[in-house]
Amino acid sequence: MKKVANNRRGQMVIESVLLMIVMLSIFIASVNALRDGQFLAKLIGRPWGQVAGMLECGVWGPPKTACQSLPGQPGRSLSLNPNL
Repeated sequence: MKKVANNRRGQMVIESVLLMIVMLSIFIASVNALRDGQFLAKLIGRPWGQVAGMLECGVWGPPKTACQSLPGQPGRSLSLNPNL
């Protein structure tokens, strides 16, 4: 009877070690895939262009086009008395 209990314990240890190896390999593969695909860089970098335009110029869009649509730009400034 004691041999059966010892065999079950050994099998449980082997299975848990194998599961840990499988989970670790899946984790390493997924981290490598995220790093190679630059998923986080695209997730952060892509919307930053719109936010940068809003921070710099107050208009949603890339900074180059957003700053051109400001009312204070030379081509867009208007006044009631243009001679001043």
